[in-house]
Amino acid sequence: MTVSEVAARWYLRMREHSQGTPERDAFERWLADDPRHASEYESITRAMHRMSSPESLSTLADEAEQHAFLAQEAKRKNKQRRVGQLFLVSLLCIMSFVFHQQYLDWQATPVMQLAAQNPVGQIAYKTLDDGTRVALSAKSDMEVTYYRHERHVLLKEGEAIFEVTKDPDRPFIVETDTARVTVLGTRFAVNKLEQLVRVSVDHGTVKVEPKADDTQLNATEPRIITNGQVVEVYPNHATVLVNRPASDAFSFLNGRLVFDRADINEVAATVSRYRQKPVHSLGKDIRNISADINIRDIDQFLRGLPNIAPVTIKETPQYTLVKGQ
Repeated sequence: MTVSEVAARWYLRMREHSQGTPERDAFERWLADDPRHASEYESITRAMHRMSSPESLSTLADEAEQHAFLAQEAKRKNKQRRVGQLFLVSLLCIMSFVFHQQYLDWQATPVMQLAAQNPVGQIAYKTLDDGTRVALSAKSDMEVTYYRHERHVLLKEGEAIFEVTKDPDRPFIVETDTARVTVLGTRFAVNKLEQLVRVSVDHGTVKVEPKADDTQLNATEPRIITNGQVVEVYPNHATVLVNRPASDAFSFLNGRLVFDRADINEVAATVSRYRQKPVHSLGKDIRNISADINIRDIDQFLRGLPNIAPVTIKETPQYTLVKGQ
């Protein structure tokens, strides 16, 4: 215990003991033991007298009140600072969300739109704003929409050949109801048939992937194809690399139709693009039909079809019926 602590204890005890008591005698002996004892006791006595005076108490009260005020003020300012920080963070979040939405809206605003629908028997040629060239087969339907971040084509029906101008900042995307084809710059063809979508690449590289639905997300990995390759995408999301010349897909530009191990449904749908009276298929699914015909000779090809495949031909006023045997 320090001298100051002992002196304080003696001060409290001497307030209750008068002269001549044993406690008082012990205190006197403690004072006489060491000059520091008396000095420290005197210092404590003066301090206690100052604290007990009305002026001292008033000063202490003022100081306590001032301290409480300053503490409360500091607490209030600290709270205001925290509220201000929270408001600033909230404002920044709101502004970031608004700017992001505006940016998405800006990106989603078309900069060019084009709809093209070809009648039976006619081929159309289009040059788009970026220089991309499109050859649209007969009885085909497409919608072209250019955005700031991508170029998009929806092929609703038929067949089209695309010679895409390269633009790394805006990929070129062709979609059907079951397939999605993404390129930067290349020449390729997309043929939308009833049972499949066929993608044929003349040169360049394209990514082919089935369009996922809610039940088969990421069911099939994208397939990358390049010069001379052909991929077929089926409704069950399968993508198959097929062994057939990619050049066949471009033959309609030269007035020819090439069938390589085609089924009767593909033959009927393709020739119907160039014939006012459509061709319908019925009966057994006949496959492996191969032929190279002039578009002008479609009627002659149909009359001779029973010679190369087990089918019969029947003419009605509305359509030509090809029935598999």
